[in-house]
Amino acid sequence: MVAIAIFSADPAMRRSLEQLLREDSSFSIVGVVDDPAAISLLIDQNHVNVVLADVPLRERLADWRLRHNQTAFVIFVDGADEEDSLDALYAGARAILPRTAKPDEIVTAIKAVTNGLAVLPSELLPMLLSGASLVGELLDDNDADRARLTPRELEVLAAMADGVSNKAIARRLGISFHTASFTSPPFSPSSMRTVGPKRWLGLHNSVS
Repeated sequence: MVAIAIFSADPAMRRSLEQLLREDSSFSIVGVVDDPAAISLLIDQNHVNVVLADVPLRERLADWRLRHNQTAFVIFVDGADEEDSLDALYAGARAILPRTAKPDEIVTAIKAVTNGLAVLPSELLPMLLSGASLVGELLDDNDADRARLTPRELEVLAAMADGVSNKAIARRLGISFHTASFTSPPFSPSSMRTVGPKRWLGLHNSVS
């Protein structure tokens, strides 16, 4: 039986999720809370396989994931906001669903994450695949630079290759948007190949 905890500040969402889970005998509800701080307490006191969390803050999700890495987090996001979905993914979500997800989609996501799978919105896949392949190609073309690139610089490269906004890049790196300065021109693979990713970052970006 899959032990599940539910978090949502929306009473209607809490009722809907609770009713859905009670209709499936393979699920057991450990707790239903409206306070995100209560989720960690529930996990500490019980064996929780999955948490259904309705639009949690990125920092809160990252904290849950750090403290409870054996628990799978299924996150609901508003609409089709790709930046919010990416934030949830990088903060540790195992599954990302819109708040309008149908009951069968929610059940399928729960069963998927309990079997070690991930569930992502289809519109995220091209972004993730293109970003990963582009960064990998750039690094393969610049062996000397590859050894000197830091994990932080690789994150910047991946974010810029995704084509996301400066604000999203700052959030992905875990820094305040007000303390970050990204002053590069539009991302240009050819320009990076010419000078190498390390030098390209130094010439075009300042991250504090």
